Amino acid sequence: MERLEFEQQRKQAQITIVGTLPNALGYGDWVEEIWLNYVSNAIKYGGTPPIITISAGVDSKNPGYFYFQVRDNGSGLTPEECASLFREHSRLKRHSDVEGHGLGLMIVRQMVERMGGNVYVNSKPGQGSTFGFKLPKA
Repeated sequence: MERLEFEQQRKQAQITIVGTLPNALGYGDWVEEIWLNYVSNAIKYGGTPPIITISAGVDSKNPGYFYFQVRDNGSGLTPEECASLFREHSRLKRHSDVEGHGLGLMIVRQMVERMGGNVYVNSKPGQGSTFGFKLPKA
């Protein structure tokens, strides 16, 4: 959160962490980069102002894993946009005014998969987005 403080203040983003974040298996520096990517994207693409909720819990489909997620109040994504997000150089045309190379989510996917987990996005147009990742329990 310290690394995002300037951008959070500039955009007047409201960030809430629900509950506590559990310990999962993984490489700490990579997990920090995953959080940085997800939260910075929520600040960039969230509503005005961005309202962001961070949460975690036990994966109901696989209790040996925790899920971690970031929900925003942005414009939401179509199923086609969701399907392309974690690929190399994937940038949404409607966000071409935002700086970036379209590599962040692809790198996030690679890091999470190398730590034994997976990534996901749930979104509908007009309803914001939830970006998440799952990692094995510690």
